[in-house]
Amino acid sequence: MRLSGTRHDAPNWKASYRVAEAVVTPERIALDWIENGVRYHLLAHSKDGGLTYQGNYGMFRPEAQWTIELTRYTAVDGAVLLMAKWYEKDSGNEGSSMFELKLS
Repeated sequence: MRLSGTRHDAPNWKASYRVAEAVVTPERIALDWIENGVRYHLLAHSKDGGLTYQGNYGMFRPEAQWTIELTRYTAVDGAVLLMAKWYEKDSGNEGSSMFELKLS
């Protein structure tokens, strides 16, 4: 299903970025968001039928050093909430994000 929405970052959850497009299936998530004028791309796969996903993200394309784990919650109307933990191995940066997605 094709979705769009917003991304919020911990700890205050106030900073939000526009999710331009997301495709969410039980097997994978492909998601693009715009952060400070730069397009980021996330690609993650599920081994449990669509509850949890593991993958990578990066500027323009996924980077091997930038990892992400997501948990998916789907509403009756098709809206999706993704809770994410991310880690950038090269810089040591880490954090949590939330993606709120609705049908496009």
